[in-house]
Amino acid sequence: MLNFVFFFFVALIAWFYWRWENSFFVRQIDNIPGPLKLPLFGNIFAFPRDGPGLLQIFNVKWTKAHGHIYRFWRGVFPIVNISSPSDVEAILTSQVHINKSITGTFLLPWLGDGLLLSGGNKWRKDRKLLTPAFHFQILDGFFDVFNRNSQILAEQINKKLVDVNEVDIYPMTSRCTLDIICEAAMGIQIDAQVNHDSEYITAIDRVEAMIQGRINSLLGLLPDWFYFQFTSHGRQLQKNLDIVHDFTRKVMVARKNIVDQQDADGSECDFGPKKRRRAFLDLLLEAARNGADMSETDIISQVDTFMFEGHDTTSAAVTWFLYCMATHPAEQDRVYEELYECFGDSDKPCTLEDLSKLKYLDCCIKESLRRHPPVPLIRRRINEDVRLSGYNVPADTSLGIQIYALHHNEEFFADPETFKPERFEADQIIGRNPFAYVPFSAGPRNCIGQKFALYEDKVIVTTLLRQFRFGIDLSRLPIRESFNMILKPDGGMPLLIAPRR
Repeated sequence: MLNFVFFFFVALIAWFYWRWENSFFVRQIDNIPGPLKLPLFGNIFAFPRDGPGLLQIFNVKWTKAHGHIYRFWRGVFPIVNISSPSDVEAILTSQVHINKSITGTFLLPWLGDGLLLSGGNKWRKDRKLLTPAFHFQILDGFFDVFNRNSQILAEQINKKLVDVNEVDIYPMTSRCTLDIICEAAMGIQIDAQVNHDSEYITAIDRVEAMIQGRINSLLGLLPDWFYFQFTSHGRQLQKNLDIVHDFTRKVMVARKNIVDQQDADGSECDFGPKKRRRAFLDLLLEAARNGADMSETDIISQVDTFMFEGHDTTSAAVTWFLYCMATHPAEQDRVYEELYECFGDSDKPCTLEDLSKLKYLDCCIKESLRRHPPVPLIRRRINEDVRLSGYNVPADTSLGIQIYALHHNEEFFADPETFKPERFEADQIIGRNPFAYVPFSAGPRNCIGQKFALYEDKVIVTTLLRQFRFGIDLSRLPIRESFNMILKPDGGMPLLIAPRR
């Protein structure tokens, strides 16, 4: 009897799978070129377990083998990857395909229904509410935060140089950008650059690594209720998520009391020397008090989202830029000459007006973001059938926009592995498809904080290049790129650093 029941269920599963494999949806997906798949598991066993391997297979190996549109299967869930500017434009400019894909659900336990993961009318409402927080006049008020924390980073580097001349710059830039986003988003100073043992900092690092590990393993095929309840990996992730959420909740309560007290006694905002500058959290609390449909959970989700998007992405951008300078000394010298013309030997803090004068620095940063985009892949859910590169991509498909492969497309960037800042000089940009270069995405769901990130990036690197010269031990080359939610240097970024004075 037991044998009969077993074979009955096996036959039933086989029948359902046969029906699924022969459905019109699957046949449309499999009409798109891509790697051979296994029944039920798809291509999941082809995924490398390391970040450099993942980057190579998605953005290099499969792109070269199958072209700028290909499909693969994560179990029984299809994903179509694209890296042609015309296809990217069709998706990013669409008002229909604005929802994040199914892989975004792995971030839900951390970021909730914040701006990054929300869709439809909720996303439109949130975007309209939050956009004024990134007006340039408000961003100008954060330059003292950028400058102060950049100078602390320089001081921390100088302390390292007392004993050594080679420093792993990545964890240092990561703590600097964490200090900046905590002050800008939550209105508090956590002093991550001098307090390396913060439980919150450690928890954020572990959450990012564990979510990425889950996405690219068999754990990603498990439903949330089973994963968090019955796997040690899930229980450990939940423990770290609790630390992050508890920290945000405590800050929110404390910040609310401060803002309420300031409004009660008519005082100005106490956050920094700029009059009436508000932290992002302050703006959310004010909106909720003025009648916006925003619960405590909603506020925590938005703050955690901006902590995630404004921390490691900018740190990676700064780190890869310094790597480009270290490996291209002639370009570094030219940037320094431009900085010297602007600042001389002074310790004058960088201003928004100063940044407008640094044209070559701007080209170098853009070229660094092309070669090493901090977010190498973004995903969308196709809400209705769409035609891409001659193939029909059916509704409900998860679609990946391969920013890394897009930025290394030889049709638009000749010799793409070479660092050439002149690509972004005014006369070189003319005629280039604007969707060949999208480090901050584009269209209605572009990065709301891209100006904040660029200003922060530029202030940090100008502070460092005015005080230090960067080089690299040739035996360490090349530094491998690792795809771990963002594009990180595999094994850190050890650079040779020498004071300029």
